[in-house]
Amino acid sequence: MGSGGTFEAMDFVLSLAKPDDDAFLAKLFSDVHAAEFAPLGLPEAALVQLLNMQFRGQRGSYAAQFPKAVNEILWIGPARAGRILVNDGEDELRLVDIALLTPYRGQGVGGRVVQGLCERASTSGLPLRLSVRFGNPAERLYERLGFVRTGSDGINVAMEFRGPSRSRQIFSPEPATVEEKREVGQDFTGEYFRTWTGRSVKARGVEGIEVNLLVEAVRMLSAPNGGAKVDVGDSFVVIFRGPVSPVLATACVEITPSTGHAMSIFLGPTGASPEGIQYEAVFNRMRPRRSDPESDAS
Repeated sequence: MGSGGTFEAMDFVLSLAKPDDDAFLAKLFSDVHAAEFAPLGLPEAALVQLLNMQFRGQRGSYAAQFPKAVNEILWIGPARAGRILVNDGEDELRLVDIALLTPYRGQGVGGRVVQGLCERASTSGLPLRLSVRFGNPAERLYERLGFVRTGSDGINVAMEFRGPSRSRQIFSPEPATVEEKREVGQDFTGEYFRTWTGRSVKARGVEGIEVNLLVEAVRMLSAPNGGAKVDVGDSFVVIFRGPVSPVLATACVEITPSTGHAMSIFLGPTGASPEGIQYEAVFNRMRPRRSDPESDAS
């Protein structure tokens, strides 16, 4: 795959991952994600331990969700440059993960790999789908290649390849309707937490650490594509932004709004930047949808 020439057009080869690639895959994960945790100011040994835990967690999660996914190592010359994880299902082709070492990013390599998948999907007649984190610059690349947004769960954006000619058909949330203001009682509901948006709350962690958190957004969760039918219910995620230091551990945290009483909420850090630490509290109330008794009787 690929054509020879300058670094930007350098040949690459894909080969099935083997056990002796494990050390590279751990190194690749650290290379991709270390910057997210650098602002935590952890000692190097603690940072390495955290990244290794995150790597094992990602691997276990992917194995559980996509047990038949094919994990391939991307080689450029004699060097491992990245990996791609693809699940070839009966009704879809899914790009589960793609990652490149720093020197190979922004060189067109990842785009050419995904283009190859797009061609494969077009030939097979299967839809090519993926999900990308909100704010990830890779979303712009996918849009240029012909992917469109098909939905979101408040954390990730679901995308599907539709071809270059339809690359501008971007999904966007329905415009908000203007509603008459009314008092919303304090409760663990999406409606109540949306009243926090743009406001500061006080947070107290399990070790007595106290920080002020800005509530950046409250996003509703949507039902996953495929699988059993579910009732979404009042499912949502609350996104907070806190200072770079101190950092709240993943645990139940006592949150006190400017008006109202303290509430115990389970949240954890999900990313870091020079602007601060991002935290998320997920309220997942989805349940399997009950079958219609009338349809069962027919």
